[in-house]
Amino acid sequence: MEFCYTIPLQKHLKMAFPLSKPTIDPFFCWAVHTLTVQGRKAVLAMNRDTRYSILLYGIRAADWVHLPGLVQNEIKAAILREGLSEYEAVRYFTLSGPLKISAVQGADLVTGLNWAMRTLLRHAPLLDERLFSQPQVTCLMNDEVYCAAESSKSGTPREFFLAGFRCL
Repeated sequence: MEFCYTIPLQKHLKMAFPLSKPTIDPFFCWAVHTLTVQGRKAVLAMNRDTRYSILLYGIRAADWVHLPGLVQNEIKAAILREGLSEYEAVRYFTLSGPLKISAVQGADLVTGLNWAMRTLLRHAPLLDERLFSQPQVTCLMNDEVYCAAESSKSGTPREFFLAGFRCL
């Protein structure tokens, strides 16, 4: 599994990660970005292959140390919320390999993140400040239709993400 941290996230963490050419299947690669939404720090992670997104809202100072684990846990929770089995979640993480963190590279990831952030901001009034995980908003985000340039197919991040599991 690879997490590609954006420049704003690297600056926030006061860390720099090397640029690397993705060596794993894009289905196992996630762009991870930080932003402020309605005055609260948030982390948006978007799957490189499908644009499927997760959101952690209300990040506290102590949470940044555990960011990779928090994102991995939310990915697993999202897989289970999508109706996939525990076995499929474990298989996804097993096939993805050990976690590697690098810097975001490539216009496709930046374009996808910009799309995901615009979608998030449209649904921001629905964010629940009592919840760290935001399943309602991410559900709406993952139901937004977009056209996948590489395949000229249109669909939702959810459809593309679930289709990826059929190919494992």
